[in-house]
Amino acid sequence: MAVRGGALMAALLVTWGALGHAAEVPPAALPETGKAQPPREQPPADAPLRRSYLVPAFEAAAFNIGLFSFHNLITREPFAVISWETTRGHFDGTHGWTFDVDQFITNQFGHPYHGSLIYNFARSSGMPFWRAGLYNFAASLGWEYFAENEAPAINDQITTTLGGMFLGEVLYRTYRAVIPEGGGQVSPLRRLTGLLLSPGASLNDWLLGGEVSSGDIDSAPPLSFVLTPGVSLMTRLEDRTATTPRRLLEAGPQVSLAAELTYGALGDPTWRYRYPFSYFDASAGLTFPGIIMGNLYIRGLLLGGQYGGLTSPVKGLWGLFGLYDFGANNIVRVSSVGLGLGTTVQARLGQEVFLQGSAILGGLGFAAAGSLGLESLLVRDYHVGPGAEGILEARLVRRGLGMLRMRARHWWVTGVYAEPRDGFESITYVTLDGRVRLSQHLALGLELPLSQRSYDFGPDATQTIGGGGARITLSFMPDDAFGVAGP
Repeated sequence: MAVRGGALMAALLVTWGALGHAAEVPPAALPETGKAQPPREQPPADAPLRRSYLVPAFEAAAFNIGLFSFHNLITREPFAVISWETTRGHFDGTHGWTFDVDQFITNQFGHPYHGSLIYNFARSSGMPFWRAGLYNFAASLGWEYFAENEAPAINDQITTTLGGMFLGEVLYRTYRAVIPEGGGQVSPLRRLTGLLLSPGASLNDWLLGGEVSSGDIDSAPPLSFVLTPGVSLMTRLEDRTATTPRRLLEAGPQVSLAAELTYGALGDPTWRYRYPFSYFDASAGLTFPGIIMGNLYIRGLLLGGQYGGLTSPVKGLWGLFGLYDFGANNIVRVSSVGLGLGTTVQARLGQEVFLQGSAILGGLGFAAAGSLGLESLLVRDYHVGPGAEGILEARLVRRGLGMLRMRARHWWVTGVYAEPRDGFESITYVTLDGRVRLSQHLALGLELPLSQRSYDFGPDATQTIGGGGARITLSFMPDDAFGVAGP
């Protein structure tokens, strides 16, 4: 599937940022005209779930045909010039399944975002999590066979389906936090925010009149949202292979923009983690305009359980997490889709002092990492293969005062899916940051992002690139709890 352009990351981040205001107050507390609104009618607890199978199938097909027509008739993309011969070649083995050579942002962000749009057509038509993913799979398969003259791409099928599901569920649940199921009146700001978060859900809410339900979205989720603009003071990367480091990249002051959302935040005794992504952590960031760097990290609980009772000072979740990561600065870059086993926990150390942490070890069915140092757009400029991922995070919070945090991610990726096959990419991101309260809704912070890439694909010895930077940030928050939910 093909959605191209780095502007997608910026659009998603700005859209998500609009949630900052919308998440502060529940919809029922936002009158449209200053008058109290009548409560929405809720169906009986034993009412059958209502869903449509045909509506999302038609929407997915229409969307793909429209996008193909744009590429074929307007932009005249070479891949979209198809014929009966090219289509027949996809079925008779002439052009068998392979790994394509599209640009990093196209394959690793464009395809998951495209998949999220298809996924949200299905979710907003009443499809539950896994069933909605089937629409992703079918739409991607149809595109690979009928909308491109290139050989069908295995990586596109994986990232569009799984990446689209994980990203799509984050966008859909965020949409439902802004605009609940069942219709009813909400403010124009919420309508606009919902439209930007999920165009498909906005369309189907209007088309189906709020009469469908997937039955797996509980109301009033505990949310922790932070929007963080800032200034990146400096960024530096060096080749550390030789005894004397060699400068590869250096950037002065730039603008940075980041957002973080925790859905189903630990500590709320009324919240239950009954469905996929009833708990998720998502963060996105963008640095510009000089050396553009972007990232998007998602992890959501697919299957698992809770530990710690109502009165226990320690509360947590354990289980199987869905993982989608995208980090790009053209040198130390990585993106992956996979599953991981792990836990996230919150321990109360004092009346207002909390320690939060997460640890996840995952397997990656598909990952892309590094750079081959090539300039041509006709060849893949990164390694692709399976791998593993480790996530370790810790945050010390003094509610009403501030926080200290460490976030570390490590990816190990082989190159067995495509040439050069022998070797590995080992990439580590670490961010150290602290924030101190200025007011109930503002916090001043300092971030120190660090990264390292070690790789060996022969014939030279293992190469190492590393570096870091510094940012001053100003965080906008719904409250001064710094991510702590509950009493």
